[in-house]
Amino acid sequence: MKKILNKWENISIKYKLFCITSGLLIALALIIYLILYYLLPSYYHKYKIESLHEEVSSLIQEAAYHDTKDLENNLYDIAKKQNLAILLSDTSGRVVYGKNEIFLFKFDKYQSKNILKLGKIAKEYTMSTHVSTNDKNTPYRLDIMMPLQPIDEASQVIRKIMPYILLVAVFVGMIGAFIYSSTVTRPLIKIIESEREQEQKRRDFIATISHELKTPITIISGQIEGMIYNIGKYKDRDTYLRKSYESTQELKELVNEMIEVSKSETLKQDLYLTNINLSNLIDNLVKRQIFLIEDKNLKTVLNIDSNIAIIADEEKITRAINNIINNAIKYSPEGETVIIRLYKRKNGRGIKTYLEVENSGITIEKKYLEEVFNPFFRIEKSRSRKTGGSGLGLYIVSTILKSHGFEYSIRNKINSVVFTIKF
Repeated sequence: MKKILNKWENISIKYKLFCITSGLLIALALIIYLILYYLLPSYYHKYKIESLHEEVSSLIQEAAYHDTKDLENNLYDIAKKQNLAILLSDTSGRVVYGKNEIFLFKFDKYQSKNILKLGKIAKEYTMSTHVSTNDKNTPYRLDIMMPLQPIDEASQVIRKIMPYILLVAVFVGMIGAFIYSSTVTRPLIKIIESEREQEQKRRDFIATISHELKTPITIISGQIEGMIYNIGKYKDRDTYLRKSYESTQELKELVNEMIEVSKSETLKQDLYLTNINLSNLIDNLVKRQIFLIEDKNLKTVLNIDSNIAIIADEEKITRAINNIINNAIKYSPEGETVIIRLYKRKNGRGIKTYLEVENSGITIEKKYLEEVFNPFFRIEKSRSRKTGGSGLGLYIVSTILKSHGFEYSIRNKINSVVFTIKF
């Protein structure tokens, strides 16, 4: 039993759902078959007898207001309708109606309302009662026999054909279960795979965070410990206090960026959309970076069309574009050029707005072009934050742009890197 349960646990959701659904449909078909096989004959017999009693009861009530001729006509209609043998006789035993039904008296052993005899269903059902008319002082005796043989034959036919119906039901049920399981599980599997992928990303992210936090904490701890015990070079406390402070600032920056990552992931759908003048926004962001631009002696070329607007969360999109421009400046060699283009272009789906940020004098290896959006990924392998940052900048950018549904890409040109956003 344990082996069976273990195998069941290892089966995919699609086939589990198929097995459960097909099993339920087969069980339902089998239950219907058993109900028809065992209950249909007795239920149908009971129904016919109850129907007969209702007809006779109605006939007796109406006969009291009519003469014998009307009674005979009504008896004829009932006999024709329900295939009955009817004998109407007076108190002296003289047959008034149904002369050809005299054989009915041979079936005295069936003179009971219970049709079950020794565990078997009788082939005929008989009943006797009295009926009065308005043209005769004494009541008539009414004997009725209803043959049950046609009902038994119909039940036998149903019983014989039911196995074939059951096989067809099982076949159709299994096909239906397969289609149903495939249809239902397709989006379910996608959701599960997406959840697994997200969970793996979270695990990788936490593992990387642990590594990233460990380095500055170890440095700060070592420097402070050296200063406490006046060991070697750490006797120069002023120098190493300054270095410890710099490490804490790096740690603070890293924690802040991780908080931003956490916010951007948990609040992806929490966007406060407004109409933003993108032209003015980019112009202001470039002015913010003027100190870094002048420090590296970079040339800036701004080809920005005026009054281009988009619908977005202003705070988040500002952070994303600022990160892109800051990266372009940070990774450009001294004396190179940063080009920013903002324009509209018509394509097959209407007019789109494009933002391109290009920095010259550098390219990215092709194998790294997709990886640059991964958290903590840095092309500069020394993993120094002075040269490579925290590795979260482009990850935050990608998260913000994805939450807005904006397309983005990064590519190399002959001697430059171009980041493109399509709004």
